[in-house]
Amino acid sequence: SRRLDAYYGLERSLTAGDWFAFTPVAGGRFTHYASTQGATTSGGTTRVLGEVGFDAAVRSSGTFAYRNDAWRIDGLRHLFTPRLSYRDIPAIDQGRARIPAIDREAFATYLQPLGLGDRRTLDDLQPTHTLRLGLDNILQARDRTGAVRDLVILNLANDFRLRRRAGERTASATHAALSVAPAPWLQVDVYQSIDPRSLTLREFNSGLTLRNGRDWSVRFANNFLRREIEDYMIEGRRRLNEAYEAIGRLHYDARRRRFNEQSYGVAQNLGNTWLVSYTVSLYSGRRRESSFGFGVQIDTVRF
Repeated sequence: SRRLDAYYGLERSLTAGDWFAFTPVAGGRFTHYASTQGATTSGGTTRVLGEVGFDAAVRSSGTFAYRNDAWRIDGLRHLFTPRLSYRDIPAIDQGRARIPAIDREAFATYLQPLGLGDRRTLDDLQPTHTLRLGLDNILQARDRTGAVRDLVILNLANDFRLRRRAGERTASATHAALSVAPAPWLQVDVYQSIDPRSLTLREFNSGLTLRNGRDWSVRFANNFLRREIEDYMIEGRRRLNEAYEAIGRLHYDARRRRFNEQSYGVAQNLGNTWLVSYTVSLYSGRRRESSFGFGVQIDTVRF
């Protein structure tokens, strides 16, 4: 598929002090396909889409004189930010019959980007006329030295579809992401989505991380998607010296009763700027790829 794609947008933030922000958005996306389905070799098609919408946020905070010596807490602050986003993208499916669906919609359970310029499913765009409501909560703790850390983070989000596809409901699942870090050595992460009408749990992912400074860390996690996935993972790191650490990962599929992935390797710190990981992996259940893999991954520590 040969194509030319460009997005142009205008937005301007309107603020009232440091507590309110309103950003109207207008944009357009131009896509030209040099070769399309059912056309001659020289045939093509051009698609022009537009969007209008806004992003709004209201910020508030409160402080509490709470003290806990065991958890090294000397004061709490709660940051609460309701967010409301709106996007209307009319005639988004124009020309679909002639466009080869290469970058198409894949299975996903999380809320996808609303903005037209952020869509990656370029050849399989879906009608959008949606309101998204989000509630962001951060509970921060101050220690005796005055340092501040995020103790609890809770984010909630829900979409309300003013234009729906076949089989969709007006309200999407309610998504909740929770992160709790009561101490530097402990962190708990939870994500879940619930059907707001039946209160049925659709998805539940969690992780428990234990760490001893930079010496070692271990994470226990699970992924659950009703009637689809029930997996459990263990990931560990052990520092060997200033430059190297050993890493490992086990991924167990409870539905299939097998280890889908076993990975072992080392990670190399290059000048506290790059982290290069070398891993050997053993896989089970793959049908199209080998059961053995070697991987090299590069991450930026700072830039």
